[in-house]
Amino acid sequence: MLERSTSGRWALPWRHAHLALTVLVVLLWSQLGERLAGLLFVPAWVLVTQLIAAGSLEAARLRRRAWLDQYLRDDSPWHRWLRGGALMVARHQLLGACLALLLLVKLRLLAWVDWPMLLVAVVGLVGLRNGLRRRLARHVIRGHLPAVTRRLVVPPAAGLLSLMLVAVALWLPQPYLVGLGWEEALLRHLQGRDAASLLGFFERLGSAAEIIQYWAMQNAVESQQLGAPLALLGWSLLLLTQSAFAWAYVRLLVGADALRREGGRSAPVASRLRGEEETR
Repeated sequence: MLERSTSGRWALPWRHAHLALTVLVVLLWSQLGERLAGLLFVPAWVLVTQLIAAGSLEAARLRRRAWLDQYLRDDSPWHRWLRGGALMVARHQLLGACLALLLLVKLRLLAWVDWPMLLVAVVGLVGLRNGLRRRLARHVIRGHLPAVTRRLVVPPAAGLLSLMLVAVALWLPQPYLVGLGWEEALLRHLQGRDAASLLGFFERLGSAAEIIQYWAMQNAVESQQLGAPLALLGWSLLLLTQSAFAWAYVRLLVGADALRREGGRSAPVASRLRGEEETR
């Protein structure tokens, strides 16, 4: 009895160890010095790209399979041609690379106050996923339940994280840029940033986007022209960057979960489904 309760106590943390490991890896990389982080930038970029692409590919194949099953006959050879091949993989690899780049650069620029939110987001994602899975279990085929749950959990999780990131970005102190031209603001606050390495170049671009965002919002407020294009530029940059970062972060976690499930419990389910199809 004691052994069973002990194993049950350790089962829950171990079940989500892949999410903790994913967050730990990107956290440690983001805190490395410029030189070491630059050396590990390309491997980190490749790793994060594969994790993000794994989740988005799973969702894309789920949509494609639902479309094919709805419109094509079971014996149609078009299933093999349209189920998604190299072109689909290449598209999602490209999308994953863009999101991974944004995620890694933004992690290097984050304030320490943002990291507790990212850790809380992992717990929130697990809770949201488990609650959603319980509700879907009565309606979704068991073999497709994990994939459907992962697909549906991304928008609400990313939306909530985006709102928290925007709130913190508005609460944190900002460099005072009122009365400066945007060129002067960039020159003043980007001095000393090394752009010789690939990572340094992207970090400089990310910092420039943040400075332009602060400059546009502060000068719009100072001139009391909140509806002017300047204010629209600042708010658009703020919402776009924070939302894209939140989307990439949630996609990273969902991709890590998809890879673990695919290599674990999903494999027997898939083989059983294939066996049932062959016996038919």
